[in-house]
Amino acid sequence: MKYSPKQIQHVIDNEDIMIEFQPILSLNTRKYIGLEALARGEYEEGRIPPLEMFACAQKSGIGGKLDSICMEKAMRAFTRETSAPTLFMNIFTGRLDPARPLTGEIRDMASRLGVSPQNIVLELNIQGVKDSYALMMFADMYRSKGFHIALDNVTGENDDINRIMLINPDIIKIDRSITQNIDENKYHQEVFRSVTDVARQIGAMTVACGVERTEEVITCVVLGVDYFQGFYFQRPDRFNYLFTNEARVKVEQAADRLNISLKNNPTVANMRIESCKRIIYDLVNRLVCMEGDDYNAELKNYVREHEEIECAFLIDKKGFQITDTVMAPNTPIEEGYHPALIGESHSIKNYFYAIKEQIEDPFISGWYTSNATGHTCKTISSKMYNKKGEMTVVCCDLLLEEKE
Repeated sequence: MKYSPKQIQHVIDNEDIMIEFQPILSLNTRKYIGLEALARGEYEEGRIPPLEMFACAQKSGIGGKLDSICMEKAMRAFTRETSAPTLFMNIFTGRLDPARPLTGEIRDMASRLGVSPQNIVLELNIQGVKDSYALMMFADMYRSKGFHIALDNVTGENDDINRIMLINPDIIKIDRSITQNIDENKYHQEVFRSVTDVARQIGAMTVACGVERTEEVITCVVLGVDYFQGFYFQRPDRFNYLFTNEARVKVEQAADRLNISLKNNPTVANMRIESCKRIIYDLVNRLVCMEGDDYNAELKNYVREHEEIECAFLIDKKGFQITDTVMAPNTPIEEGYHPALIGESHSIKNYFYAIKEQIEDPFISGWYTSNATGHTCKTISSKMYNKKGEMTVVCCDLLLEEKE
C-alpha cells in the first residue's frame, strides 16, 4: 500500500512509530551479539516501511526529527529488556551534513535514558554519504565518546574500501546484494573475501546481512565472516518474542543444521579446492621471477605466512628435488620420519606424475601420511617455468586441519 505525504506526516507528528529488532548473532557461540532497531510507521491498520518514511521526511525537511524519534523509541525499548545485548541503530545521513554542526545529541539522549555508549553501535550507511570527510568527523566524534561505529551496506566497491580504511570502523556490515545467492556467484565471493580481508587488517568484525538460505550462510562461513543477520535465523520482531525459549532454541537448531550441512555440502568442498588453488598459484607467482639460489628463502617466507602449510619444496622436470624441504617453524617430526633432501626422487609420486603428464594442474592429493613428518597431510602441486624455460614442479603439504 502506498502512503501519502500527509499520512506519513501525521505518523511523524503523532510519533506513531513502533520499533522491532532483528538479531545479529554468532554461530560460534550461538548467541546474539546485538539487535538492530528497525522503525515502522503505524497508520490505521498498516505499517509504513522506514525507507518510505525517511524519504518523505527528508523531502519535508524533518528527516532529523524523525531520526531522533526513532532513536529515542529504540533506546527506551532497549532499556526495558535487561537481557538484551548491544543496540545497533541506523543514523540518518542528514546528520553527516558538514553544514550541520555535531551537537552530540545522540550522546545526550543515551545519557538521559541511561544507556551506556559502550552498548550502542551507530550504523552509517556507506552508500548514502557523499562526503567522506563528514563521515570521518562524525565517526571520530562519537567513537571518542565511547560509541561503536559500523559501516552499513558495504558492497566492496573501491569507494567502500577507501572509506573503510579512512573510517576504521569497529564493524563492517556486508550488504545483502553481495550475500544473496553468494554460493552461486564467484564474483560476489571474491568481493566478500576482499572485504573480510580488509576487516582483518584493521581489526574490524564483519556481519553478513540478508542471508536467507543455508548455502548462503555456509559460503559466508567459509569466507571468514564473524556474524550473521537475516531471515534465515530470525525476522524482525518485538522483544517479547526475541528472548523466549522458542527463539533461543531456533538459533540452536539453525547452528546444528549448519554444522551438518558444512560437513556434507558441496559448496564447502568447492571452496576448499579454490583455497588450495590460490595457495599454490600465489607461491608460483612469487617464485617464477627468481633465481634458483633464492628459492629456499622465498619458500621459508611463504610457509611462515601460511599457517595451513606444513612444508614446501620444488622438483625438477625429472622428478628430483632441487630445494630443501622447507618446514613450518616448530614442526614436530615423528620418530622414523624425515624431510626429503635435495636430490631425492619424487618421480613416482602422484603430485609429480600428474603435473609432468599434464593430467591435472594444479594437482590436489587425498589425505595421506607424510614421509617428512609422519603427520596426515595432502599435497598440492603445480608447474612453473624457470628463467631458463625449464619446467619445475612446486609442491606444498597442507596440514590435516584444513580438512575439518
